[in-house]
Amino acid sequence: MTTLDIIKSILMLLGGLGVFLIGIKAMGDNLEAMAGNKLKGLFNKISNNRFSGVAIGAGVTAVIQSSSATTVMIIGFVNAGVMTLAQATSIIMGANIGTTITAQIVSLQSLPITAFFASLACFGAFMQMSKKDRIRNIGSIIAGIGVLFVGLFVMSNSMKDVSKVPAIANAFQKTTNPFLLVLLGAAITALIQSSSATTTIIIGMGMSGLITLKSAIFITLGINIGTCITAVLASIGSTPNAKKTSIIHLSFNMFGSLLFFIVCFFLPNSFYDWMGSTFNGEIANQIAMFHTAFNVITTLLLLPFVNVLPKFASLFVKDKSTKDGMVDELSSDKPLYLDERILGTPSIAMMMIRKELIGMSKLARENLDLSIDCIVNRDLSQKDLFDKREKRIDMLNKEINRFTTKVSHEHISYISEKESASYYYVASNIERVGDYAQNIIEYTQELIDYDSIFSDTAKQEIMDMKKTIDELSDEVSTAFENRDISRADVILDLEEQVDTHKTILEKRHLERLNKGLCNAESASVFLSLVSNLERIADHIQNVFKSMNAYITPAPKSLFKTTHAEHTPEKKPANNDKKPTNNDKKPTNN
Repeated sequence: MTTLDIIKSILMLLGGLGVFLIGIKAMGDNLEAMAGNKLKGLFNKISNNRFSGVAIGAGVTAVIQSSSATTVMIIGFVNAGVMTLAQATSIIMGANIGTTITAQIVSLQSLPITAFFASLACFGAFMQMSKKDRIRNIGSIIAGIGVLFVGLFVMSNSMKDVSKVPAIANAFQKTTNPFLLVLLGAAITALIQSSSATTTIIIGMGMSGLITLKSAIFITLGINIGTCITAVLASIGSTPNAKKTSIIHLSFNMFGSLLFFIVCFFLPNSFYDWMGSTFNGEIANQIAMFHTAFNVITTLLLLPFVNVLPKFASLFVKDKSTKDGMVDELSSDKPLYLDERILGTPSIAMMMIRKELIGMSKLARENLDLSIDCIVNRDLSQKDLFDKREKRIDMLNKEINRFTTKVSHEHISYISEKESASYYYVASNIERVGDYAQNIIEYTQELIDYDSIFSDTAKQEIMDMKKTIDELSDEVSTAFENRDISRADVILDLEEQVDTHKTILEKRHLERLNKGLCNAESASVFLSLVSNLERIADHIQNVFKSMNAYITPAPKSLFKTTHAEHTPEKKPANNDKKPTNNDKKPTNN
């Protein structure tokens, strides 16, 4: 072969690798899009059962086709505090098993069916022209499989051409030092950050005769070490527990590689000859099966030590600032659950946005409770705590909108697009609840400045109205968390009860004012307070209405239009927040 031919072969090899990776990503992304809710269901079932953790890790990784992506997600969960280190450990073990599915797929090229699989790219492409979202997704998966095998075919042919070059063939055949082979596998995988790509190259080299089965096995051990670099990089700047997660991942693979290195180093050549005779003598199948056996056996050996590995990781990472490595929520200027490391898996990212919205809603609810307690008792001693929550609510509103925008740019289904659009609306309405609670705090200051108080009757009326709002908030929170709109009639009834409270309370208070039972200053504050409470109920109901965009809708008659209503895709209208004389504009605006 001429130098030009060698260069062409290497370029085609790189092109084939690129096509293969595109096929893997297309297949994984569309599998994830179709199995999005099931993936979220799997992570919602996370428990302390180590066997279920392994199953979840293997299942998720088999779908998204990347153990590195799964591990990075797990680091994000641990960083957010929604997963313990023990739970993360078992899922990482499962992820290492799930990632071997790629090698098994690649090994199929050794069978006389490569042309059939490659042709799937054409069939999948035609299916992508369908108007139905599900058929398009299935077509994308099928096309991804086809493209994957096209890439493998190109790589295989290029590798055969390269193997014909005596200098290159001799260089690989003479590289038999096990230590050097392990280092080579680790370095290449760390460089390209894809164990799937490296494994594919090794299988191709084995099929072309560039390396022996024994050399491929030692390189595979290095691949399992090199794949940890992605998790290590992802843990930089995270909480101590997230760093421990990356150490657990690294120590798991290091232990397995060291154990298998010792065993394989002292095994006689006759063992490799025996392995070479199995699976019809196809080295692709032999490498794939070794890769699977490595991760399964390592998992079985270390599974009893799920609770020990976190303690081992603690030897390298010390918790200095807070208990258990977690961050005090109110003192943090970052969201708890939103982590860009999980953007690569949009279905999980959507789940984490919901968790952040639920947490944001609880903060707004706590501030509302505190504001009512302040105005009823005319006491601002806890205003600093209120201000901390309000500051965090405003921050979460901005960060949730920013993160949701990034998720919407990922490969997600039409329903997921509608759901993500509704999250802008939800965050905005929750933030408005916090703003009206801020108004109530300011009304408390007015009472103090005017040296006025509410009568016992007025206080009881406020608490009665607040009780109905609490019931409404409980119903909406439960519905949002469970994605259930079946109790729309109950929620509508509660919101109408709040409207009735407002009408009655305004009438009664004006009667008291006319009778001279209260002064003008306290009357003005009371009427403003009642108006704010009614608007708070509107915004709480709007959170419930947002689910109508992505869940089978209830009858439209159950959704009453309020003055706080606006479309999910838009920010609240400016006139919604413009105060009247009795409705002060929140200071943070």
